[in-house]
Amino acid sequence: MIQCRLRELMAAKTRLTRRKITYSVIKEETGLSKTTLVRLGNDRADLIGTSTMDRLCAFFDCQPGDLFVYLPSPNRSDVSSGV
Repeated sequence: MIQCRLRELMAAKTRLTRRKITYSVIKEETGLSKTTLVRLGNDRADLIGTSTMDRLCAFFDCQPGDLFVYLPSPNRSDVSSGV
């Protein structure tokens, strides 16, 4: 499963800048919709565009791997190497 770390990045930037980073702040500075941000923050987004990732990476000054991490599902058996 792919997990979005948006909330963790928001908390880290809040500590770093000493300014509360909210979905509204990110929306104002990136132009992304609040709905998109809430879905990402709640790990409910099924699809994310590269332009969205680009804007978030620019805002947080991070790489895509900082924003998203892969966590193996505990209930999933090993998947064969086929497509």
